[in-house]
Amino acid sequence: MSIFLIVLSVLLSDSTSVQETGQMQRYVENTAFGPGERLQFSVEYGIIKAGTAVLAVSGPEQWEGLLAYRISATANSNPAFGTFFRVNDLNEALLDIVQFHTLRFYKSLEEGDFRYQEEVLFDQDAGLVHYPEETDSTLILMEIPPHALDVLSCMYFARTLPLEVGETYFIDSHIDNDNYPLEIVVHEREQIRVPAGEFDCVMVQPQLRGQGLFDQQGEIWVWFTDDERHMPVLMRSAIVIGEIVCVLEDYTEGEPLDVQNPGFPVFIPESITE
Repeated sequence: MSIFLIVLSVLLSDSTSVQETGQMQRYVENTAFGPGERLQFSVEYGIIKAGTAVLAVSGPEQWEGLLAYRISATANSNPAFGTFFRVNDLNEALLDIVQFHTLRFYKSLEEGDFRYQEEVLFDQDAGLVHYPEETDSTLILMEIPPHALDVLSCMYFARTLPLEVGETYFIDSHIDNDNYPLEIVVHEREQIRVPAGEFDCVMVQPQLRGQGLFDQQGEIWVWFTDDERHMPVLMRSAIVIGEIVCVLEDYTEGEPLDVQNPGFPVFIPESITE
Protein backbone atom coordinates (compact mmCIF):
# COMPACT_ATOMS: atom_id res chain seq x y z
CA MET A 1 0.00 0.00 0.00
CA SER A 2 2.17 2.76 -1.29
CA ILE A 3 1.44 6.47 -1.33
CA PHE A 4 4.69 7.46 -0.62
CA LEU A 5 11.25 11.92 -4.23
CA ILE A 6 16.54 15.44 -5.83
CA VAL A 7 18.94 15.50 -8.49
CA LEU A 8 21.68 13.67 -6.59
CA SER A 9 24.92 15.54 -6.00
CA VAL A 10 28.17 14.82 -4.19
CA LEU A 11 31.18 16.78 -2.98
CA LEU A 12 34.88 16.11 -3.15
CA SER A 13 34.79 13.96 -6.29
CA ASP A 14 37.98 12.07 -6.98
CA SER A 15 39.02 8.93 -8.80
CA THR A 16 39.11 6.81 -5.66
CA SER A 17 35.36 7.18 -5.15
CA VAL A 18 34.31 6.10 -8.65
CA GLN A 19 33.31 2.49 -9.20
CA GLU A 20 34.04 0.56 -12.39
CA THR A 21 30.70 1.64 -13.83
CA GLY A 22 31.57 5.30 -13.27
CA GLN A 23 29.02 5.62 -10.47
CA MET A 24 30.13 7.98 -7.74
CA GLN A 25 30.00 6.52 -4.26
CA ARG A 26 28.45 8.63 -1.52
CA TYR A 27 27.82 8.85 2.20
CA VAL A 28 24.33 9.94 3.27
CA GLU A 29 23.89 11.29 6.79
CA ASN A 30 20.73 10.10 8.51
CA THR A 31 19.36 11.51 11.76
CA ALA A 32 15.71 11.00 10.78
CA PHE A 33 15.02 7.35 11.57
CA GLY A 34 16.53 4.08 12.67
CA PRO A 35 15.80 0.49 13.68
CA GLY A 36 12.87 0.15 16.05
CA GLU A 37 10.77 2.88 14.46
CA ARG A 38 7.16 1.85 13.99
CA LEU A 39 4.41 4.12 12.66
CA GLN A 40 0.80 2.94 12.78
CA PHE A 41 -1.82 4.66 10.65
CA SER A 42 -5.59 4.52 10.48
CA VAL A 43 -6.54 4.17 6.82
CA GLU A 44 -9.79 6.04 6.22
CA TYR A 45 -12.07 6.04 3.21
CA GLY A 46 -14.49 8.89 3.70
CA ILE A 47 -16.00 8.52 7.17
CA ILE A 48 -15.16 4.81 7.21
CA LYS A 49 -12.06 3.40 8.88
CA ALA A 50 -11.01 1.02 6.12
CA GLY A 51 -8.01 -0.55 7.82
CA THR A 52 -4.57 -0.13 9.33
CA ALA A 53 -1.18 0.54 7.76
CA VAL A 54 2.19 0.14 9.49
CA LEU A 55 5.59 1.49 8.46
CA ALA A 56 8.51 -0.15 10.26
CA VAL A 57 12.31 -0.08 10.23
CA SER A 58 14.55 -2.92 11.41
CA GLY A 59 18.13 -4.06 10.95
CA PRO A 60 20.84 -3.61 10.14
CA GLU A 61 21.15 -6.91 8.29
CA GLN A 62 23.58 -8.36 5.78
CA TRP A 63 22.82 -8.43 2.07
CA GLU A 64 25.58 -9.64 -0.23
CA GLY A 65 28.29 -8.26 2.03
CA LEU A 66 26.54 -4.93 2.68
CA LEU A 67 24.58 -3.68 5.70
CA ALA A 68 21.01 -2.59 5.10
CA TYR A 69 17.92 -1.28 6.85
CA ARG A 70 14.85 -3.42 6.31
CA ILE A 71 11.93 -1.10 5.66
CA SER A 72 8.42 -2.51 5.48
CA ALA A 73 4.97 -1.14 4.77
CA THR A 74 1.98 -3.33 5.51
CA ALA A 75 -1.69 -2.56 5.04
CA ASN A 76 -4.72 -4.57 6.02
CA SER A 77 -8.41 -3.81 5.68
CA ASN A 78 -10.60 -4.21 8.74
CA PRO A 79 -13.24 -6.98 8.67
CA ALA A 80 -16.18 -4.71 7.82
CA PHE A 81 -14.46 -2.92 4.93
CA GLY A 82 -12.89 -6.18 3.80
CA THR A 83 -16.27 -7.75 3.07
CA PHE A 84 -16.47 -5.70 -0.14
CA PHE A 85 -12.83 -4.68 -0.72
CA ARG A 86 -10.18 -6.75 1.05
CA VAL A 87 -6.64 -5.41 1.29
CA ASN A 88 -3.59 -7.36 2.42
CA ASP A 89 -0.44 -5.62 1.16
CA LEU A 90 3.25 -5.89 1.91
CA ASN A 91 5.99 -3.67 0.48
CA GLU A 92 9.52 -4.29 1.70
CA ALA A 93 12.92 -2.81 0.84
CA LEU A 94 16.54 -3.30 1.82
CA LEU A 95 18.23 0.12 1.94
CA ASP A 96 22.03 0.41 2.08
CA ILE A 97 22.89 2.15 5.37
CA VAL A 98 25.90 4.03 3.94
CA GLN A 99 24.96 5.07 0.41
CA PHE A 100 21.15 5.00 0.86
CA HIS A 101 20.27 3.20 -2.33
CA THR A 102 18.05 0.17 -2.76
CA LEU A 103 19.51 -3.33 -2.70
CA ARG A 104 16.28 -5.32 -2.95
CA PHE A 105 12.57 -4.54 -3.22
CA TYR A 106 9.63 -6.89 -2.82
CA LYS A 107 5.89 -6.38 -2.90
CA SER A 108 2.88 -8.61 -2.47
CA LEU A 109 -0.47 -6.96 -3.18
CA GLU A 110 -3.95 -8.33 -2.49
CA GLU A 111 -6.55 -5.66 -3.22
CA GLY A 112 -10.07 -6.83 -4.00
CA ASP A 113 -9.66 -9.34 -6.82
CA PHE A 114 -6.24 -7.98 -7.74
CA ARG A 115 -3.18 -10.12 -6.91
CA TYR A 116 0.41 -9.26 -7.68
CA GLN A 117 3.88 -10.20 -6.45
CA GLU A 118 7.21 -8.81 -7.54
CA GLU A 119 10.86 -9.04 -6.54
CA VAL A 120 13.43 -6.55 -7.84
CA LEU A 121 17.16 -7.02 -7.25
CA PHE A 122 19.30 -3.88 -7.56
CA ASP A 123 22.93 -4.23 -8.66
CA GLN A 124 24.03 -0.68 -7.94
CA ASP A 125 27.67 -1.31 -8.92
CA ALA A 126 26.63 -2.51 -12.37
CA GLY A 127 23.83 0.04 -12.73
CA LEU A 128 21.23 -2.69 -13.33
CA VAL A 129 18.05 -4.15 -11.86
CA HIS A 130 16.98 -7.77 -12.23
CA TYR A 131 13.36 -8.97 -12.22
CA PRO A 132 13.72 -12.72 -11.53
CA GLU A 133 10.05 -13.55 -12.18
CA GLU A 134 9.52 -11.29 -15.20
CA THR A 135 8.18 -13.10 -18.28
CA ASP A 136 8.94 -10.30 -20.75
CA SER A 137 12.56 -10.84 -21.79
CA THR A 138 13.01 -7.12 -22.47
CA LEU A 139 12.21 -6.31 -18.84
CA ILE A 140 14.19 -8.98 -16.98
CA LEU A 141 17.35 -6.86 -16.84
CA MET A 142 17.21 -3.07 -17.03
CA GLU A 143 19.58 -0.14 -16.59
CA ILE A 144 19.06 2.22 -13.66
CA PRO A 145 20.45 5.64 -12.73
CA PRO A 146 23.10 5.90 -9.99
CA HIS A 147 21.80 5.26 -6.46
CA ALA A 148 18.32 4.39 -7.73
CA LEU A 149 15.61 3.91 -5.12
CA ASP A 150 12.34 1.98 -5.02
CA VAL A 151 9.11 3.79 -4.19
CA LEU A 152 9.15 2.92 -0.47
CA SER A 153 12.79 3.85 0.05
CA CYS A 154 12.15 7.16 -1.70
CA MET A 155 9.99 8.27 1.21
CA TYR A 156 12.66 7.37 3.75
CA PHE A 157 15.38 9.03 1.68
CA ALA A 158 13.18 12.14 1.49
CA ARG A 159 13.13 12.22 5.29
CA THR A 160 16.90 12.81 5.30
CA LEU A 161 16.48 15.97 3.16
CA PRO A 162 16.17 19.52 4.56
CA LEU A 163 12.56 19.85 3.26
CA GLU A 164 12.73 23.63 3.20
CA VAL A 165 9.50 25.46 2.37
CA GLY A 166 9.48 26.70 -1.21
CA GLU A 167 12.03 24.13 -2.41
CA THR A 168 11.58 21.27 -4.88
CA TYR A 169 13.71 18.13 -4.65
CA PHE A 170 14.16 15.18 -7.00
CA ILE A 171 15.12 11.58 -6.31
CA ASP A 172 16.30 9.17 -8.99
CA SER A 173 14.10 6.11 -8.77
CA HIS A 174 13.26 2.85 -10.46
CA ILE A 175 9.62 1.88 -10.03
CA ASP A 176 7.57 -0.65 -11.99
CA ASN A 177 10.09 -1.18 -14.80
CA ASP A 178 10.66 2.53 -15.26
CA ASN A 179 13.31 5.11 -14.37
CA TYR A 180 12.35 8.67 -13.56
CA PRO A 181 12.96 11.41 -11.00
CA LEU A 182 10.31 11.58 -8.29
CA GLU A 183 9.54 15.17 -7.45
CA ILE A 184 8.86 16.63 -4.02
CA VAL A 185 7.49 20.13 -3.64
CA VAL A 186 7.58 21.54 -0.09
CA HIS A 187 4.66 23.97 0.18
CA GLU A 188 4.14 25.34 3.67
CA ARG A 189 4.29 24.82 7.41
CA GLU A 190 1.15 23.74 9.17
CA GLN A 191 0.15 22.44 12.59
CA ILE A 192 -1.53 19.04 12.33
CA ARG A 193 -3.56 17.23 14.99
CA VAL A 194 -3.93 13.45 14.65
CA PRO A 195 -4.74 10.70 17.18
CA ALA A 196 -1.00 10.32 17.92
CA GLY A 197 -0.73 13.99 18.95
CA GLU A 198 -0.27 17.51 17.62
CA PHE A 199 2.73 18.21 15.40
CA ASP A 200 4.37 21.13 13.62
CA CYS A 201 4.65 19.90 10.03
CA VAL A 202 5.74 20.75 6.52
CA MET A 203 3.26 19.94 3.78
CA VAL A 204 4.87 18.09 0.88
CA GLN A 205 3.44 17.18 -2.51
CA PRO A 206 5.16 14.17 -4.11
CA GLN A 207 4.56 13.32 -7.75
CA LEU A 208 4.64 9.55 -8.03
CA ARG A 209 3.06 6.64 -9.82
CA GLY A 210 2.95 2.95 -9.12
CA GLN A 211 1.04 -0.26 -9.37
CA GLY A 212 -1.60 -1.16 -6.83
CA LEU A 213 -4.22 0.51 -4.68
CA PHE A 214 -2.36 3.79 -4.52
CA ASP A 215 -1.97 4.31 -8.27
CA GLN A 216 -2.00 8.07 -8.48
CA GLN A 217 -5.27 9.36 -9.92
CA GLY A 218 -4.79 12.88 -8.58
CA GLU A 219 -2.78 14.84 -6.06
CA ILE A 220 -0.92 13.30 -3.14
CA TRP A 221 -0.08 15.22 0.02
CA VAL A 222 2.14 14.18 2.93
CA TRP A 223 2.64 16.09 6.17
CA PHE A 224 6.08 15.45 7.73
CA THR A 225 7.07 16.70 11.17
CA ASP A 226 9.09 19.90 10.94
CA ASP A 227 12.11 18.55 12.81
CA GLU A 228 15.07 16.31 12.06
CA ARG A 229 12.89 13.18 12.12
CA HIS A 230 10.56 14.33 9.31
CA MET A 231 8.12 11.68 10.48
CA PRO A 232 4.98 11.33 8.30
CA VAL A 233 1.84 12.00 10.34
CA LEU A 234 -0.84 12.50 7.68
CA MET A 235 -1.17 11.36 4.05
CA ARG A 236 -3.95 12.06 1.57
CA SER A 237 -4.23 10.50 -1.87
CA ALA A 238 -6.68 10.12 -4.71
CA ILE A 239 -6.80 6.42 -5.64
CA VAL A 240 -8.71 4.06 -7.91
CA ILE A 241 -11.57 3.77 -5.39
CA GLY A 242 -11.83 7.42 -4.30
CA GLU A 243 -9.73 9.22 -1.71
CA ILE A 244 -7.75 7.59 1.06
CA VAL A 245 -6.48 9.38 4.17
CA CYS A 246 -3.80 7.83 6.41
CA VAL A 247 -3.73 9.30 9.92
CA LEU A 248 -0.98 8.53 12.44
CA GLU A 249 -2.50 6.69 15.41
CA ASP A 250 0.57 5.57 17.30
CA TYR A 251 4.33 5.62 16.90
CA THR A 252 7.55 4.34 18.38
CA GLU A 253 10.73 6.24 17.61
CA GLY A 254 13.77 4.37 16.39
CA GLU A 255 17.40 5.14 17.10
CA PRO A 256 19.40 6.35 14.06
CA LEU A 257 22.50 4.24 13.57
CA ASP A 258 25.94 5.75 14.09
CA VAL A 259 27.20 4.87 10.62
CA GLN A 260 30.85 5.68 10.01
CA ASN A 261 31.80 7.22 6.69
CA PRO A 262 34.20 4.79 4.94
CA GLY A 263 35.78 7.71 3.10
CA PHE A 264 33.08 8.44 0.52
CA PRO A 265 32.10 11.97 -0.54
CA VAL A 266 29.32 13.34 1.67
CA PHE A 267 26.01 13.67 -0.15
CA ILE A 268 24.75 17.26 -0.29
CA PRO A 269 21.13 17.62 -1.47
CA GLU A 270 20.27 20.11 -4.17
CA SER A 271 16.91 21.74 -4.75
CA ILE A 272 15.09 24.17 -7.03
CA THR A 273 13.40 27.19 -5.48
CA GLU A 274 9.81 27.78 -6.55
